[in-house]
Amino acid sequence: MAIEASPSAKRGRPRSAASEQAILTAALDLLAEGQGPATLSIAAIARRAGAGKDTIYRRWQSKEDLLVDALAAQVGELDLPIEMPLEEALVMVISAMIARLQDERARKIMRSMQGAGDDFPRLRERYYEQVVRRRHEAVAERVEAAVARGEIADSPALRHAIEMPFHHALMRALEDDPITGDPVQAATELVEIVMRGLPRAA
Repeated sequence: MAIEASPSAKRGRPRSAASEQAILTAALDLLAEGQGPATLSIAAIARRAGAGKDTIYRRWQSKEDLLVDALAAQVGELDLPIEMPLEEALVMVISAMIARLQDERARKIMRSMQGAGDDFPRLRERYYEQVVRRRHEAVAERVEAAVARGEIADSPALRHAIEMPFHHALMRALEDDPITGDPVQAATELVEIVMRGLPRAA
């Protein structure tokens, strides 16, 4: 989710989309290279992006705002029609996640975020609320729609079962042993295992 610019950020020349993308990419590159959120500086991001610090502060009020936007841009948006069959929706989301985590740079960024809790706790909280939680809620809405359509039966364990392939892919990546091969095929196999264990609507 993009952070709203402050009123002062909206004055002056219109910001360049190319410059903004260069700044976001620079921030992610530096995280991937081992700089933690607490030690990463606006000056370092500006140098890597070939931009001025004033350019960055016209768009983002703080380093935290910039990093949240950079991390959100890396993950991307979900485009899942609510009427999409649940199995198809899960394959789409999980395959995108697997593909992203197959990239070594993305895994390094993720590990950098995992280590940010002690030194930069607010960033992790905002990342969860504005990026991770939104995706969880989108998947939960598709599960509820599938139950309402009679695709599957509701049960106390349903949500936990749906989360299992996500956790599996994440833990593999955190251990630097990502799922390999075709992401769609891998996601399909994981989702099929889960779907077979779910109670069907009567």
